[in-house]
Amino acid sequence: MSHQQPACVLATICTLVLTLIVGCGAMPNRSLAPTTDAQRLSVSFIDVGKGDCILVECGGEAALIDTGYEDTSLDILSYLRKRGVDQLRCIILTHYDRDHIEGLRAIAGELPVSEVCLPNYEGGDKNYQSVVNTVSRLSLNARQATAGTSYELGDARLSVIPTSLSYTIEKGEDEGNDNDLSLVVTLVHGNDSYLFAGDLEKEGIAAFLADAHGTFDVLKMPHHGEKCGKTDDLIEAVSPKIAVITDGKADPADKKTLGYLEDAGADTYRTSTNGTIVVESDGSGAYTVTTER
Repeated sequence: MSHQQPACVLATICTLVLTLIVGCGAMPNRSLAPTTDAQRLSVSFIDVGKGDCILVECGGEAALIDTGYEDTSLDILSYLRKRGVDQLRCIILTHYDRDHIEGLRAIAGELPVSEVCLPNYEGGDKNYQSVVNTVSRLSLNARQATAGTSYELGDARLSVIPTSLSYTIEKGEDEGNDNDLSLVVTLVHGNDSYLFAGDLEKEGIAAFLADAHGTFDVLKMPHHGEKCGKTDDLIEAVSPKIAVITDGKADPADKKTLGYLEDAGADTYRTSTNGTIVVESDGSGAYTVTTER
């Protein structure tokens, strides 16, 4: 029978103690296997009220999906600095509503941005013109999304799905409600999968579901959790483990939407109640969620 040396015994005890400490500190909703920072994917749903600004980080690279409001841009930049983000691989603007595009000028004016990905249609109102002017003034590299548009962030891939809806507008006219024209963005990292549904409403969801896209573990609910005639169909098709709603205290998510998610068994987080929501994963299909007020 062999005997362990004192140093080996001490090392074993230390390992057991560390295992207990890590186990006690784990998030209750999902487990996360140990990994290096370079392999880790982090998605931050930054609290900008009823609006979208989502930071994606993996392998030392970062991207933004939407940019929030003009008056939240300083808070967004502060958050990016806290995360150590000093440049962006891309900024994807899902559509031209002010709560998605107004932070572009301040953010792109402060940080280098390799490319701005724009919706695959031209607008006509002041929000659209604001984006066009910002791209021109800051000499940003910008392009309209196509079916093949994608961005690599370390081992993760962001893929953009443009609207298939037909849309034309006469110059100078207001495009009105362009929520249904939102770009949809998917994020895949090993066995991790995320779907960001912009502000899709009934027609946009129907168009998206017309093509089989499969299921996704994490779903950014469309249009801040508002209910439309296809909300339950989207949830059923995506079958999310985790749902995130970017709503505001004055404009909370619809109770029926929350009920659909509860019935689907999804863990639901809301910026109106949870603040900034950070979902982390390591490619294994396991997630941790933390919230920051």
